[in-house]
Amino acid sequence: MVDGLGVFEGNKVPVELKVLGLVFYIQLSSLRRAARALSEVRSVSKTAVWKWVKKFGGKVSFKPSRMPRRLIALDETYVEVNGLEYWVYAAVDVDGNQVLSMKVYPSRNMLATKLSIRDVLKYCYGKPSFAVDGTPWMLEALKSLGLQYGVESFRR
Repeated sequence: MVDGLGVFEGNKVPVELKVLGLVFYIQLSSLRRAARALSEVRSVSKTAVWKWVKKFGGKVSFKPSRMPRRLIALDETYVEVNGLEYWVYAAVDVDGNQVLSMKVYPSRNMLATKLSIRDVLKYCYGKPSFAVDGTPWMLEALKSLGLQYGVESFRR
């Protein structure tokens, strides 16, 4: 998603590390804590994280509020930084092109997916429909939560 937006181009810091920085900032609500979490992988200043957040915020709205939502695109992507593996889950309100949630987990499975979906539902009245890529853990999590979904590929 971030690559498609063209947010981070021509920089020395890998895009994967910047994505993790954004997700940590969203989850932790603190530039300092996000930079500290990233320092486990590579030394990063809170100013660098702030710059990434500003660039990303200029391309995508991320101030979700609770409201009725029709369709949410949910996808996960693999990120490897310095040999460490992470899975980033992102959810976007299709109608408003608004990022509702970005979460990072050390693995992808039904539990991580379910936690991510529950986080998204905090910003929804009722039960929206989800667009997912058809991975078994996504389908099982949506079924177990009694949510409607459609399967489609997010690849270009």
